[in-house]
Amino acid sequence: MLDSALNFVPTFVLVVFRLAGMALYAPLFGSARVPKRVRLMLVLVLAFAFTQGVAPPAQLPETSWGLALGIGGEMMFGLAMGMVMSFVFVAVQWAGEIIGQQMGFNLGSVIDPEYGGQGSVMGDLYFMFSLVVFLWIGGHRSMLRGVRASFDALPLLSLSVNHDLLKLLLDLFHAATILAVQLAAPILVTFLVVDLVLGLIGRTIPQMNVMSAALSVRSGLGILIVLLGVSLTGNVIAKAIENSMEQVRIGWVTAPGSAPAVK
Repeated sequence: MLDSALNFVPTFVLVVFRLAGMALYAPLFGSARVPKRVRLMLVLVLAFAFTQGVAPPAQLPETSWGLALGIGGEMMFGLAMGMVMSFVFVAVQWAGEIIGQQMGFNLGSVIDPEYGGQGSVMGDLYFMFSLVVFLWIGGHRSMLRGVRASFDALPLLSLSVNHDLLKLLLDLFHAATILAVQLAAPILVTFLVVDLVLGLIGRTIPQMNVMSAALSVRSGLGILIVLLGVSLTGNVIAKAIENSMEQVRIGWVTAPGSAPAVK
């Protein structure tokens, strides 16, 4: 009994630190609206559930510096997993910020419910919409499966930052940037045409106050395009979330030297 407890406690502590790193940036877990006590309780409950099937480390560090380095490695790997899973949400919020700027809605700032800073109305709207899609497609279950698979692929105290992990992060960041441009592209193209038309009108009728008319036109047209593109936007966001969750699930079990492909 005592031996089992002695083996369980170090494993449990290391699992807690990996999950704690993940919870700082992962969707839902990393939200500033979730109280810290609730996040801590979720991490402890998940760690207790995962520890039952996680292999204990082959050898514990003999020095306090070695133990601190091992704990830091587990937390850094958890941060990497959380960042991978949050890239899509950051990209969607970027798209919302771009759309809000084009529509003139960024003049008023609001509190960002995810990170606790300032954000725009359209950025928060798109972020909340991505969270709804995330829950609707079962992304939270895929996220937990991916985190659990990481303990089998990379046992405790065996973590290192290698080329494959860095390449995975860079590829997913690149994919997130492309996603933000794709989501904002309809608004950007439409407003480019609107600006050209208003410019021609301003040249033709100098007496007309084009700047005042442009604010109303851009806002109304932007809202119409956003409403018409909700279904298409939801499909694009769902595919991007599924891809990122799949990368978390299989990315850590890829053979060394061959990083997984990012769609």
